[in-house]
Amino acid sequence: MLNFSQIFIEGMLLSIFFCIVIVGMLAYNPRLLLNDYPQSIQLSVPPKTSKETKLSKAIGVPFAVLLMIAPFISTLYCDEISFLVAFLHPLLVFTLVSLVDLVVLDWLMFCFITPDFLVIPGTKGMKEYKITGFILLLF
Repeated sequence: MLNFSQIFIEGMLLSIFFCIVIVGMLAYNPRLLLNDYPQSIQLSVPPKTSKETKLSKAIGVPFAVLLMIAPFISTLYCDEISFLVAFLHPLLVFTLVSLVDLVVLDWLMFCFITPDFLVIPGTKGMKEYKITGFILLLF
């Protein structure tokens, strides 16, 4: 049986961890996440240096692995678990993390507040920082 309070707690803990890592990377150097910016911003600045690419991978790969594995860990402690629960639990946790990412980081922080530390030098004032429907730009 799905435990929604456990899903919520795990989703929020992972969301907090996710937000801290992403905001930390942006504060250190927003170019580390250059590939996640709108394409017009990417084209307005030089490509990542080899140092930036290596650092992005050094942080990003373990971080992504942890985010993908973490929702499955709590299902290991169940005595009996159905396939449906083993599938839905991690899916719902990851969906919650994705929603927090969309609402808090993408819309609130990136589009509405737009603090200076996430603006890549040379792109200040570009309208792409304020496009809330940027998800449509991915397709």
